[in-house]
Amino acid sequence: MGRPPKDVEPSLLDELRRNLERLRLYAMREALDDALDRAQTLEQGYATFLGGLVEKQLLATADAASIRRIKNARFPETRTFDGFDFAFQKGLNVALVKDLMNLDFIRQGRPVLLLGKPGTGKTHLSIAYGHLAALSGYNVRYYACKELLGELYASLADGSTDRLVGRLTRQHLVIIDDLRDLPPKAEYASLLYDVIDARHRRRATMVSSNLNVKQWGAALGNPTLTASLDDRLMERSHVINIKRGRSYRLHGPDAPPESDRPSELADDGQAD
Repeated sequence: MGRPPKDVEPSLLDELRRNLERLRLYAMREALDDALDRAQTLEQGYATFLGGLVEKQLLATADAASIRRIKNARFPETRTFDGFDFAFQKGLNVALVKDLMNLDFIRQGRPVLLLGKPGTGKTHLSIAYGHLAALSGYNVRYYACKELLGELYASLADGSTDRLVGRLTRQHLVIIDDLRDLPPKAEYASLLYDVIDARHRRRATMVSSNLNVKQWGAALGNPTLTASLDDRLMERSHVINIKRGRSYRLHGPDAPPESDRPSELADDGQAD
């Protein structure tokens, strides 16, 4: 603690600090001495002095809330747009990717589909959108598709499926990453349909997959019901299609030399 400013009783300052502590206004408490010094130096009025303190608290609270939202999203790793190589994928619709960074699709409750071969950046982009959304005040939940289907299937045992779907519906953005071929269960398509249908036209859902949309029915074990799921996801959706992209893992700066790659991977990332 610094020396009490002129004309301010030390006991009064101590009481003020204690009261700020009780109210859990920790940022205001920490900024108090500097704010008082600045107020005297600049001859600030009461409103300006108090406004500066409140702004400190608001910024600290916003930072804490953002950290909490990012933690609750359960991202497997930190990925941001600053770390994405926009020049690597020649066929990437960069304009669309950047347009979606304004997050209007969340405000409008619109789906986003990211389609492409493994290693083309779908997971990086989905996490980057989720991270940006959490920093912008939105509640986000990230799932690997296998993880989400596992949770939904397990909820059947104790009858908690409706509660789980309800929790997911309240999220501003749900990210379902890596819809791929899985050991099918008859219930998978129905459970995932329930989630998509509950969010349809209400909340934004982002799905990434290395499969063609027409292949989702076989992956989920029920082509007929999956067609209804696809219909809801395609309505008003934004589609980032990287199907002709190159694998960043195999062709990026950290990839092994081409001479060291197995021959069956030599043409990976070329046109279908």
